[in-house]
Amino acid sequence: MMKKFLLIAGIWMMPMFVWAQQPKMHLKFFGGWNAKALVYRAEGAGSEYLHGWQTGGGFRVMKRLAFLETGITFVNSGITYQLAEEFNIDEPLEVRIRSLQFPMNIGYVPVKKTLFKCFVYGGLVNEFSLMGRFTFEGETEKFAPSELRIHTYNLGARFGTQVDLGMINVDMSYTIGITNSLQSRMRTNSHGAMISLGLAL
Repeated sequence: MMKKFLLIAGIWMMPMFVWAQQPKMHLKFFGGWNAKALVYRAEGAGSEYLHGWQTGGGFRVMKRLAFLETGITFVNSGITYQLAEEFNIDEPLEVRIRSLQFPMNIGYVPVKKTLFKCFVYGGLVNEFSLMGRFTFEGETEKFAPSELRIHTYNLGARFGTQVDLGMINVDMSYTIGITNSLQSRMRTNSHGAMISLGLAL
């Protein structure tokens, strides 16, 4: 009788045990602020950070103290374009660029409580530049990335941290460009910081 009871109890509890070992997924929706600059590999060349905004969503999969995260982010960012002399323009242009980012992050969860979690992560970001705008002599013009010799695709390395306070998620990251941002012999990378506030459901 006892053996049958233990067998039935074991069969009944097995799905609960298996479920407890399964990865847990959170859906994320967020918006926030960014600052971006072009870093030129040439003496005397520099660029200031310009502010922008972003919004997006994705999902995060956790298992024990590890997690994977991906999604899509629409980014409206600004850069100071220092190669304007190629287009017979004396002053640097402040350019607004719209882009889509597809990050892939992997990380560790050093603090994992019911209502508070802390994450650290690193990963790669695939970024595709869309249309942009710039203002010159009081007139605003639209442009495609190729018209200002900006690469449509860029790859970056991202490092960051985030916290969950209940369902509230705060994410801070910094991305260093790996590929050359401009179609130029001068080595130029984009660097940028992001702060986002959102929900992790």
